[in-house]
Amino acid sequence: MSSDHNQTIGFERYKKNAFGREEYKQKRQSKHQLKEIRIDEAKKELLDTGEIKKILSVIGGGKEATVILALNEKDEFVCAKVFRFFTSTIKKRLHGTQHILANDMAALAARQEYWNLMQMREHVLVPKPISLMDNIVVMEFIPASSGSEDPAPLLRDVPLPKEKATEYLYDSIDILADLFLKGNFIHGDYSEHNLMINQNEELITMDVSQSVQFNIKTFINTPVRIRIDRAIEYLQTDISNINRYFKRIYRLEIDQEEVLDSIKGELPQNLKNFLNERTMEIYPSELYCEDVYIGKEGHRDNIYHNRTGFRRQKPK
Repeated sequence: MSSDHNQTIGFERYKKNAFGREEYKQKRQSKHQLKEIRIDEAKKELLDTGEIKKILSVIGGGKEATVILALNEKDEFVCAKVFRFFTSTIKKRLHGTQHILANDMAALAARQEYWNLMQMREHVLVPKPISLMDNIVVMEFIPASSGSEDPAPLLRDVPLPKEKATEYLYDSIDILADLFLKGNFIHGDYSEHNLMINQNEELITMDVSQSVQFNIKTFINTPVRIRIDRAIEYLQTDISNINRYFKRIYRLEIDQEEVLDSIKGELPQNLKNFLNERTMEIYPSELYCEDVYIGKEGHRDNIYHNRTGFRRQKPK
């Protein structure tokens, strides 16, 4: 799956050829040296906040972060997700954004996770975010059972009877539909690895640092949102990923095109009109139409003028 949407979030102001980018990068590198955070350092930082009373154990980890179980000052279990600096995901996000160092990117991924969880929890079940500290997100702990120190199992780790598997297949699609239609979100990394089953036998989605919203009023890519047709592509990939899992393990599957058409059919009329009238052949994703390009050029000119007091010279 393409990762364009999480390579450009928040970075439109400083492209590769932006004024002073190399000087800015060298200046930052002279002050900061890339250094992976160790688990012991993360534990110390958490204890120093005063919000964490005791560190219990490392309970999980993925391609971009390590998850620590801890007790807060109220003796409640909480999770601390520590984003690492040296990961393939961070390298992908750094692609095209060389003005940002990897340690800054890890902190940005943590902020994205925190705010995405904050907004998504209004529409679907996700761990409740509690606090944010640099590249660490403290969030609600989802236990396997009441009072247990064991985390809720992942969907991939629980063998299910066919009837229950069928229920979870449709529940997992409902989560994607609710995120898309109610929160205007695409997950972007949806699979059996990012779904937990809580003690009430409900599906809870997680790992949302790469998730992004789509535009509902305009039809362009912006620093924080992607265009609706791009969002449809990513939604289709998410549906395909979870459908492939249930087909492989339980011989269950849904009609992906039917599901996608059903979700698209519930979009606001202006978005449906755009999808029906404008095709990717006319507006390829790697190109900007003229009015969008002019708008971005004007945006860059204003930033340059505010920063330097001079007008930016157009390249010949």
